[in-house]
Amino acid sequence: MFIPQYTIKSDDKFVFGSEVSAKANKCLDNKFIKEFWSGFCCQAGEVKITPVDELIFSVGEAEMPTLDGNQYAVSVEKGGFTIVGDSEKGLINGFMTLLHQIKATKITDDSAEFEIPCGVFKEKPTLKNQMVHFCIFPETELWELDRFIRLCGALKYTHIVVEFWGMFKYDCLKELSWSHGYTKEQIRPLFKMANQLGIEIIPMFNHWGHASASRVIHGKHVVLDQNPRLQPLFSDDGWVWNLKNKDTLELLRKIRTELIDLCGEGEYFHLGCDEAYNVEITEENYTVLTSYLNGIAQELKGFGRRAIVWGDMLIAKREKYETNNSYITNCQSEKIEKLILSDLSRDIIIADWQYNVKEEPVETALTFKNAGFDTLLCPWDFTVKCDSITPCVGTAKSAELMGIMHTTWNSHTIGMRDVGKAAYLAWSSCTKDTLPQPAFFGTHTATVVRKVFPVNGDYRKAGWSKTQVGDYTLL
Repeated sequence: MFIPQYTIKSDDKFVFGSEVSAKANKCLDNKFIKEFWSGFCCQAGEVKITPVDELIFSVGEAEMPTLDGNQYAVSVEKGGFTIVGDSEKGLINGFMTLLHQIKATKITDDSAEFEIPCGVFKEKPTLKNQMVHFCIFPETELWELDRFIRLCGALKYTHIVVEFWGMFKYDCLKELSWSHGYTKEQIRPLFKMANQLGIEIIPMFNHWGHASASRVIHGKHVVLDQNPRLQPLFSDDGWVWNLKNKDTLELLRKIRTELIDLCGEGEYFHLGCDEAYNVEITEENYTVLTSYLNGIAQELKGFGRRAIVWGDMLIAKREKYETNNSYITNCQSEKIEKLILSDLSRDIIIADWQYNVKEEPVETALTFKNAGFDTLLCPWDFTVKCDSITPCVGTAKSAELMGIMHTTWNSHTIGMRDVGKAAYLAWSSCTKDTLPQPAFFGTHTATVVRKVFPVNGDYRKAGWSKTQVGDYTLL
């Protein structure tokens, strides 16, 4: 699916059988990398790895390629191939690119034959950060997270933002989880797998709106539906955290500490802070929010992390904005926006979620960048009628933003193909005019899922929807 941008091919092939032996850096000597090799060889191939210190993955005999400023380089010759990387992540990405070139030519009960076209593949990302956001809802099963992490590894994402919607059992307050939530012992192995696939897990917990850990259209509240006596932690309607309550602030601090411990080493923490309904920000009280966020950002620096916040509550509507782009702007006025942005620490990263944009540039992101903030653009293609990924990725590239954070929310039943689409655009020079049709991303993403997450005939786990009939109103 992901053909490198810089490719020199010949008509020759490297042909190999069901077993190969490789010299590989220790970062690739793990069971998940070996499972990926087997998966891309149709479960009929196996790689045996001898670990080495060099940043290489080599099978047979092939000339060592030069990086020439790229993140990785792959040289495939008739006698074998060699991958080199500028880092462990670069080497892993080179390995993932090579996997996509494997073609099965013959598989029988007794033998198998595969081939890779000869050539030189060199590539570097056009975006430094290619993030994707995954929600663990009460209806989400752990194997769905497993599948998602594997897919994102094969698609060369850099980060997965994981948000537990009442589904992680905290030590600091049991009511933060529904009774069937997941334990640290269940989650840690999956996060370790992500790290071994070259992905950093970013912990997320919403520190303002969405305090119910439920979508507002369903009215559930993970804490208050279990213990109404905890009402003082929240606003009267329960939707936002009560930032004036010291007990609330201390609880949120403990939550951060637990999530950082769960996720391991990393550079970021996503604080959410979107859709704080019924909270009126004024010239007199805006510092309650900015002081709150600045204080957390300062604390996170002690963990070696930077805070990420959603941008909708920080930006106001402008008449001069492009009319074809329906921007999400929940700040009351440009004057309040200016006060907030002036007071907010530049250590904070703005994640600008814009799901209804159709054209480049996405101007809200430029507003944040011009104000001095590192900015992520966050699309979500929840409908085939609106392609928000292409203008968001295009703007992130042209404006040299920090990167993208593709969101998936509740649309996994149709949205997994867009995880593939966002990854494709992040690495390619494709434009709106040369974009493949949606069916391309559906079929090719399904191919990758099938190879990295074999289901052995389990219908519910196949593809990315547990069923083929149901509510498809998102279409």
